[in-house]
Amino acid sequence: MKWVAVLLLSLIITSIHAMEINADPHFITSFMDKTLLPELDILRVTTEISPENNLVFQIKTRGERLEGDHNDYLLLEILHDKAYLFLIPVNKEAGNNILIYENTFDLENYSLPKILENSKKNNFNLRVNRVIRGAEFIVPLDWFNFGADLGFDAYAIQANIQGNQLQINKIYDQARIGNKEIKLFSAITLLNKLCSPKR
Repeated sequence: MKWVAVLLLSLIITSIHAMEINADPHFITSFMDKTLLPELDILRVTTEISPENNLVFQIKTRGERLEGDHNDYLLLEILHDKAYLFLIPVNKEAGNNILIYENTFDLENYSLPKILENSKKNNFNLRVNRVIRGAEFIVPLDWFNFGADLGFDAYAIQANIQGNQLQINKIYDQARIGNKEIKLFSAITLLNKLCSPKR
């Protein structure tokens, strides 16, 4: 009888631990896909709050591209009141130019839009740093509405830009690939979790 109780307790603790790991906003671990070019294969997205009161999203890939195709982008998607899409070219020689798009979204039927209009000016004081095999998107904390929900994901995409219109032709990789359900959390809860130590 004793071992049954110990087994049940162990299962409960394991389940709780698994739920906590899945809910940990510090990172998204993505699957390696060797059929993709290394610079298009997202391995993980990490988030942290910097000492300067910025929320830093770091997208890491399996490799990097120094020159070549200019139609491939790393895309950070933040769902927060609206869908905000922040893009930077995969190609490092293209520099740190950020493209910003906004779109309304319905969570129940939401998917990454294929066509977006009107690139926005960088009124968010958003910055991007190139890192080895990836990029960091740095968003000031005062940009966030703490009364709203928040979710995020990252993609490697192929897109064409004509004027102010962005057309996404192909999604190479998605950080949360295989997880069809988009979960939003209270922004204040999410940021409190980010302030807690990493597991």
